[in-house]
Amino acid sequence: MTLWGLAVSAGYVALGLVGRLALDVPGSLLFFGLCATLTLAVTLLGARLLRPRRPPGGGNGLAAEEPEPPPWWPDFERDFRAYASRPRTRA
Repeated sequence: MTLWGLAVSAGYVALGLVGRLALDVPGSLLFFGLCATLTLAVTLLGARLLRPRRPPGGGNGLAAEEPEPPPWWPDFERDFRAYASRPRTRA
């Protein structure tokens, strides 16, 4: 994303130079220079915000270990299975 931002900003600067030097359009270099600056700032900020975050415990986060279940989980699972397997009556 940063590379695209740099390329678009360079394109704006080139257009400003062409407008000022070849076509003699007053203010074109300022206008396209401001466009280039804004584009570069937005892409640099966007690239920074869209970067993947590291997990809090360090590491690369690719092969995270299974967390240990909470101490109440086996009792809950046993009770839930008993509840789910009981026969149901229609109302």
